[in-house]
Amino acid sequence: MIYWVIYDISSNKFRKKVADRCLDYGLKRVQKSSFVGVLSRNKAEMLVGEARDLIDVETDCLFAIANCSTCYGLRQIVGEFDERACKIQEVIFVE
Repeated sequence: MIYWVIYDISSNKFRKKVADRCLDYGLKRVQKSSFVGVLSRNKAEMLVGEARDLIDVETDCLFAIANCSTCYGLRQIVGEFDERACKIQEVIFVE
């Protein structure tokens, strides 16, 4: 399943740790606080659990949003974005 991980974390230290964990799980950075990639449900739950232990749940926020390949294929992008740098396995980009 394709997952989007999007967060708003106030602490630089913990924001970097969450970003590093996203990269460790094989997600690709889309924007500074947005990652996308293929994860199993179990891996997504593990990542969310690790993030929960890192962030301040009173002030910070993290979304892990599941997105099927069909729905991901219907995305719309406005502006400059290099999809080749963020290529996801099992997804076909249609232009």
